[in-house]
Amino acid sequence: MASGQMTNAFICLRVPPELVDALVDLQREFQDRVDPQRPEHIHITLGFLHGADDQKLGDARSFISAGPWSAPAIRLTGEVRHGSWTLKNNPAYRYDEATVQRGEQVRLGVEHSPELARIQQDITQHLNIVEDGFWPHVTLGLAREDFPASEVKALKLPAVSGAAPSVDMQQEASATAFTTLVRKDLTA
Repeated sequence: MASGQMTNAFICLRVPPELVDALVDLQREFQDRVDPQRPEHIHITLGFLHGADDQKLGDARSFISAGPWSAPAIRLTGEVRHGSWTLKNNPAYRYDEATVQRGEQVRLGVEHSPELARIQQDITQHLNIVEDGFWPHVTLGLAREDFPASEVKALKLPAVSGAAPSVDMQQEASATAFTTLVRKDLTA
């Protein structure tokens, strides 16, 4: 990044490979309705760094690299939500609980364990990140069209679970591509 330039980045937990594989199978079942999140991008966002400069990114790299965290178990809760941070900025957009709208994310809730909560709290407090209403989840993908929310709420979600392999900080390269800036491997 050029000196003085600002960027958007996020800190996330990687999802265990066995759960990623199960989510890819689920995506295939629902691919007519949802454009799938690429497997290498399936993660649990812990916090966003909006407009971060070199100093902020350096502080985040150092803090994450030194993190003393144990790997939290990642399990789906069965709760499914939908929505869009991008669409919320469009004055014509109106959220509808009963309808997944084209362009909305389909999100699958993840158990908010004490270990996951500690990692998220440590990172957000140290980096002064405000995350109102943190709800850990993975994004299944983006809705290709409008459809009843009951269809995704009726999905048979995988029961597979496992330990999160790492905490990553990633930079947005585009809306669908990210560059890993730092990775902290976690141990069980």
